[in-house]
Amino acid sequence: MDDEYLWMAESRMKDVLAGVVFTVNQKVKGSELIGKEYEPLYTYMPLDEKKAHYITDAAFVSLEEGTGIVHTAAIYGEDDYQLAIEKDLPRVPTMDDQGKFMDFVTPIAGVFYKKAEAWVIEDLQKRNLLMRAEKIIHSYPFCYRCDTPLYYNAVPAWFINIQKLKPSLLSQNEKINWYPPHLKHGRFGKGLETAPDWNISRSRYWGTPMPIWRSQIMESQRSKVKSQKLEEKIRIIGSIEELKKWAVEPARVEKLTDIHREFIDDIEVWVDDAKTVKGKRIPEVFDCWIESGGMPYASIHYPFENKDFFESTHPAQFIAEYIAQTRAWFYTLHVVSVGLFGKNTFENAVTTGNILGSDGNKMSKSKKNFPDPVPFFEKYGVDALRFYLMSSVVMKAENISFSENAVKEIYQKVISLLWNTFSFYKMYVSTSTISQIPKPVHVMDRWLVSLTCSLIKHTTAAMNNYDTPLTCRLILEYVGKLSTWYLRRSRDRVKKDPQSQQIFGWALLNLLKIMAPITPFVTELMYQNMSSDKTSIHLTNWPAYEEAHISISLENDMLHAQQIVEKIHAQRKDKMIPVKQPLTKAVVSIAQKPLAEEIVSVILEEVNIKSLFFAKNEKEIVVELDTNITPELANERKMRELIREIQKLRKEKGLRVDEKIDLILPEDFKSLPNELLSTITRETLAKKLTWGVEISILTGS
Repeated sequence: MDDEYLWMAESRMKDVLAGVVFTVNQKVKGSELIGKEYEPLYTYMPLDEKKAHYITDAAFVSLEEGTGIVHTAAIYGEDDYQLAIEKDLPRVPTMDDQGKFMDFVTPIAGVFYKKAEAWVIEDLQKRNLLMRAEKIIHSYPFCYRCDTPLYYNAVPAWFINIQKLKPSLLSQNEKINWYPPHLKHGRFGKGLETAPDWNISRSRYWGTPMPIWRSQIMESQRSKVKSQKLEEKIRIIGSIEELKKWAVEPARVEKLTDIHREFIDDIEVWVDDAKTVKGKRIPEVFDCWIESGGMPYASIHYPFENKDFFESTHPAQFIAEYIAQTRAWFYTLHVVSVGLFGKNTFENAVTTGNILGSDGNKMSKSKKNFPDPVPFFEKYGVDALRFYLMSSVVMKAENISFSENAVKEIYQKVISLLWNTFSFYKMYVSTSTISQIPKPVHVMDRWLVSLTCSLIKHTTAAMNNYDTPLTCRLILEYVGKLSTWYLRRSRDRVKKDPQSQQIFGWALLNLLKIMAPITPFVTELMYQNMSSDKTSIHLTNWPAYEEAHISISLENDMLHAQQIVEKIHAQRKDKMIPVKQPLTKAVVSIAQKPLAEEIVSVILEEVNIKSLFFAKNEKEIVVELDTNITPELANERKMRELIREIQKLRKEKGLRVDEKIDLILPEDFKSLPNELLSTITRETLAKKLTWGVEISILTGS
């Protein structure tokens, strides 16, 4: 190398020339080398009379590896190809579509490019043109089916001119409601702004043949078509009927029904109107995404059938897919529709994220990072899974790591609570539900009507906006209040009061209709066992409400009541006084005005306290309990515990809820005041009370 001069980036010298003695003779800026010519390593490639072997500038050359000056392979790399277009470099393929060198590369003609590497290295060494040969470990593409190494190659293709459509694509996107909304001008909108032209052809055998026939020009003549203004005729066939019309041999098409390649590739058509020039179908098939984009039309065989139906239902109201489809199916649907009709093809798009395994990786069979679905569904049911997913951020195009515990929690807080509420209805409510709300009297019934109408109002708005996470949150809160507040405080009244039964049934029925799109199976089962109408719940109307039935003040007051109850229960727990022990009074300090007497009564029943007093407090709720337990209070607790024991015995004996009994009590309870004994017999449906050794009940006497 004593008489050799090498150009390279200064920062790469130590790496490239490691172990080599050298001196720096000259330093220049890279821009000063632009235009300098060099002698190529090989001269086999035709240059089409274009200048090829010179230095030019390119932004993709890095200083992380190499010398800072790289060879380009004009059609064998995306960056290389773009540079070749910009600089008008010769773009002649040296390999065929099998990855084998063409005949003009004489020493390795017909050799697969990977197998030719050894020859190239050896040849350069013999010619003293190789400074160093070494292996570099890096990622490389392989065919996922046959594991053959792949290479990037620029091939002739057919394109849709997206740049021409782009203004319409962007304007029609403004008519689409995206959920989540940021996709409209974000991922989807930005994708439209930067979209390249769409390559719609593929060089494969399997696929939908492109229906393009063109006149037969020898491949050797094709490069002269443009320069000599030779006319290449093309005919695009739009139907089998058109193929019959233009086929050179119509008889071959007469009974044609299958239009895949094996049936049409050898059919010639007239490509000129005078039927003097024959054409052969191009070998390419459509990119499969053309078919996905044509779904609205192909699925109903439009325009050959269902023309009126399509035109009256296009664009579609709703479409849903996961986030990657913003650059795939959503995109192709939009392009095809705007290209054909000048308008969007869907009005609303819901986009989901990806569901990952509990380990944070994408769910896959090989990793087995997901629960077995069969026992999973047997344990929690399909509805719990649906509710979990539709309440999660996956419905906001964000990824989630799947959690079985979260599904279990949904099952307990939604499905199980709802089923218990429904079971109470079936056991105690004998009246049929009604569509009209009876005018409620009791405060709990008025509150339930208001709460239900508020649920209908807010879930309607959320579902109209395709916001299932908000809908699920509203349902979750409502189910909890219906089961653990309304029914807990209204069980005895609902068992006896026809008006409360109707209101309870009306509320439950509307809840089922709201939940039906999210939990379709359990709601259908309940509906069929509640309503005299045996139509599917999924064929009923979405619930309606009247604004007049909503009382925000009542709902707020009841919320304050629940907060007070939580504070009192916490105080009882701290002082180790169980709820079953009655207390005389509690003083509650709150910022708002004292609650109405009817709501105070609800609180007193829930916390088992005789009276409630309010004091002013500008801060949080403060509760003070009177913990003095008098003999009267102790007797009342004893009575309540006795009633629970008797009710347990009734259940164990399988008695009807209205069945009368003869009651035997231990003589220890004779000391209870008469009014308490009367309460015991009344609430346990005892028609006769006698004394004995232990608690027992008799029937049929």
